[in-house]
Amino acid sequence: MDIDAYRAELAAAMEAGFRENINTGEGCHGLADAYMATFGESTLREDIGACKEYNRWVEMSLNTDTYRSAGEVAATFNYIRVKAVRVAMKVALRRGETEAHWTLH
Repeated sequence: MDIDAYRAELAAAMEAGFRENINTGEGCHGLADAYMATFGESTLREDIGACKEYNRWVEMSLNTDTYRSAGEVAATFNYIRVKAVRVAMKVALRRGETEAHWTLH
């Protein structure tokens, strides 16, 4: 399978996750990680900024210094990770791999 077909499958799977739960993108964290990992040295200029933004959100989600309790850690991690997933969905939308309405919420 070539990289474009693989990327399209990942985008379709992320989109299916948003159909399951529009607020969390059910099960999309790993899919978004895999999707964004497909962008390497041949990344289009528009995707470089999105890759940096995605990485920033993921890094923020892993920084537990600002969390106060175990419940807050889980809630904050998931909230921030959904922001990262939405960046991946916007990249997929720009590339024509998803429908527009999933990124508008």
